[in-house]
Amino acid sequence: MKWGFSFRDRFLALSCSAALTLVAPDGARAQLLQGTIDGNVTDSSEAAIPDAIVTTRDQQTNFIRETKTSSVGGYSLSGLPPGTYTITVSSAGFQSYTQTGIAVTPNTIRRVNVTLTVGQVSESVTIVASAAALQTDRAEIRSDVTGNTLTNVPVPIGRNYQLLMPTIPGVSEAQNGNSFAANPTRSVNFSVNGTPTNINNFSIDGTNSRGVIDSTFTYIPALEAVQEVSVITNSFDAEQGLAGGAAIALQIKSGSNAVHGSLFGFHTDQHLKAYQWAADRTQPKPKYIYNQYGATIGGPIKKDRLFYFLSYEGTHYSESVTQNVQVPTLAMRAGDLSASPTPIYDPRTGAADGTGRTPFPGNIIPRDRIDPGIQSILNLGGWAPNTQGSGAFGLARNYVTS
Repeated sequence: MKWGFSFRDRFLALSCSAALTLVAPDGARAQLLQGTIDGNVTDSSEAAIPDAIVTTRDQQTNFIRETKTSSVGGYSLSGLPPGTYTITVSSAGFQSYTQTGIAVTPNTIRRVNVTLTVGQVSESVTIVASAAALQTDRAEIRSDVTGNTLTNVPVPIGRNYQLLMPTIPGVSEAQNGNSFAANPTRSVNFSVNGTPTNINNFSIDGTNSRGVIDSTFTYIPALEAVQEVSVITNSFDAEQGLAGGAAIALQIKSGSNAVHGSLFGFHTDQHLKAYQWAADRTQPKPKYIYNQYGATIGGPIKKDRLFYFLSYEGTHYSESVTQNVQVPTLAMRAGDLSASPTPIYDPRTGAADGTGRTPFPGNIIPRDRIDPGIQSILNLGGWAPNTQGSGAFGLARNYVTS
């Protein structure tokens, strides 16, 4: 049997991240989409510096937030869209302080403590952020996987980020090993810390995306469209409701002030696959072709204000499969069941309790007793046994198709 499909329009519009992403002020986004930068500003003697001006700027979109330190030198900038930020701190009588490369992810707090040096404001100290420190502002147990990681590590056929979930501590192997795109959602089930598979919660850009019936993700976007996946496996905050196993938040990429995009294609076929352990190596491998391809593009509609991001992914899969099935013989289709030692009784004979029944002579049903509709169905396929079957009457596995 030869079959295949082309899934060329795999949720193009949905992968567009609503096509447009507006960088909005604080309060316009759901909390699960936002991050926070906070910390303390002190001088070299660790004395608090009040009323220092703290400014953050998204390095891709130029989204700016500003605040002042409190009387004890503390500051907090919440409601920040995920991205990479530059923070600048200035105060009269001190050198300006600038730190770049501060990664802000959804539903996280990034602590940046600043020590100012005495000097002129026109003087500045610039620091490039190092790797993120241990999370100390929240008690949750979480793992964050960035889009760069997803596109640079080997992913099984189907290119579903969920197939990498077992790399996270406490997550068991996914039940569906391939996640073919023939399944429109491509979602898989997995257990977290031994909990049932149906108590995980999923969200995309802050919107609940948990299936009502099967409790899986209702939509799996293209791998190249994923900005980040956050997986919280324990000690949930109140905002992470509906989760008993894991709370999984997926963020779709956004456009920026610079136009950027990608093209990708992945191919495998029978020549790149190994023989199965029990396969006959003297025979050629059956046909198998799997192609997955697509593109992304994002950029500005209005600089610093309005952006777009588009994602397309297509899949073409074709396979030749050999099957052994069971079909009735031509004699059986004509009502000749003489090969069966079991008597075939005439349903018009005998009592209601089954006694007194009379078998058809020779186990052959007269043609005029066969319903025309049933006869038409039997003749639809036109298949006849093409190989010696097994079993008592030679019926089992008596037809080979490929």
